[in-house]
Amino acid sequence: MAKTIVEKIFSAKSGKDARAGDIVDAQIDVILTNDASGPLSIDYFEKMGGDRVIHPERVVAIIDHYVPCPNSKVARLHQKLFDFRDRYGITLVEAGHGIAHQVIDELKYIRAGTLIIGGDSHTTTHGYLDTVSVGVGASDLAFALITGALWFKIPETIRINLTGILRKGVSGKDVALYLLRILGADGANYRALEFHGDGVGCLSLDDRKTICNLAAESSAKCAIMPLDERALEYCNTQHIRVDDCVVPDEGCTYSRTIEIDLATVPLMISLPPRADLAVAIDEQLGTPIDMVVIGTCTNGRISDFEIVDEVIREIPGPFMVETLIVPGSLETYKHMVNRGIAGRLLEKGAMILPPGCGPCCGSSPGTPRDGFNVLSTANRNFVGRMGNVNSHIYLSSPAVAIASALTGHITDPWRGGHV
Repeated sequence: MAKTIVEKIFSAKSGKDARAGDIVDAQIDVILTNDASGPLSIDYFEKMGGDRVIHPERVVAIIDHYVPCPNSKVARLHQKLFDFRDRYGITLVEAGHGIAHQVIDELKYIRAGTLIIGGDSHTTTHGYLDTVSVGVGASDLAFALITGALWFKIPETIRINLTGILRKGVSGKDVALYLLRILGADGANYRALEFHGDGVGCLSLDDRKTICNLAAESSAKCAIMPLDERALEYCNTQHIRVDDCVVPDEGCTYSRTIEIDLATVPLMISLPPRADLAVAIDEQLGTPIDMVVIGTCTNGRISDFEIVDEVIREIPGPFMVETLIVPGSLETYKHMVNRGIAGRLLEKGAMILPPGCGPCCGSSPGTPRDGFNVLSTANRNFVGRMGNVNSHIYLSSPAVAIASALTGHITDPWRGGHV
């Protein structure tokens, strides 16, 4: 019987002929944690009587949420990760190297056909490279540390067919918000999203990461993009094995099919307080903005800041609002410095924060003041997300965010004599 990608990967990892709805015990290839979820996972590990990590070479802990460490309470949480590393031999990436989802990518842990779990809901990001990548809770992660496996109910799959080519200036972030508007906040609840169509080929690998990242906001279990020529070329240049890549069988069963012509996707804005409340930018042009944040695991990559640089070179004048720049990784930051991007941002009045999650989840400096309208490139905008329940968060692509920082209101960077 024909199988979807998620059914094939779970079959391979469980050693069973697995189908949607089945419950299986599956072997985990990569376990990702951070300083937000990791300490609690360690607590569960100890309560479960854990005395060893069965596959320490598969475990990566990355300090990214509380960077730099803000107080003694968090310092103790960080120390718990260091102690766990020293005792069990896992890999620990220290503060300042960047966001877990970006850093683990740069460390080449992501490989087609694998099963990845992470103590963060946006672990879905890594499905861009033909993986099943799932966010889990602290107790599940602890169990996987001890046993190397975890039970799963295999999700049904929604097929997303992408056709056409994006218009100038429209990005993967816009596609992701457009899809969220279609699905809604729980429209993919416990489903896998599987992307197909010739439109996928026009998406950069970073665009694909962004789309898979935002899949979590539709409550998807995971999001998967099969390898195509562009992805295979990337794997070749990065020396990433592709011998376990997976494609769906002809005639496999999907719970739903969604068709999107990329040529019809406009620049998008998500309205507070939910990411799926997404509208075309034309409906929000001129909305006043008090703060802009560019970065996060959604849009903190080198390609995002290259687009930002393109915009600031064309639109004159300083930033009109508080503008926070948060590189997704130290490698990204180095690139920004070497290319002069960081200097040009500073000249216009931006503040560049250390590589990490930054103010996205309200755990690091950058909390907006009461009444502030924030335009962010993040993935969540619910009430209090950035640490102040009396602020309002809008979501957009990096190009729209940086253009709006230069005007003080939501702005289309590609019209009105701009870029």
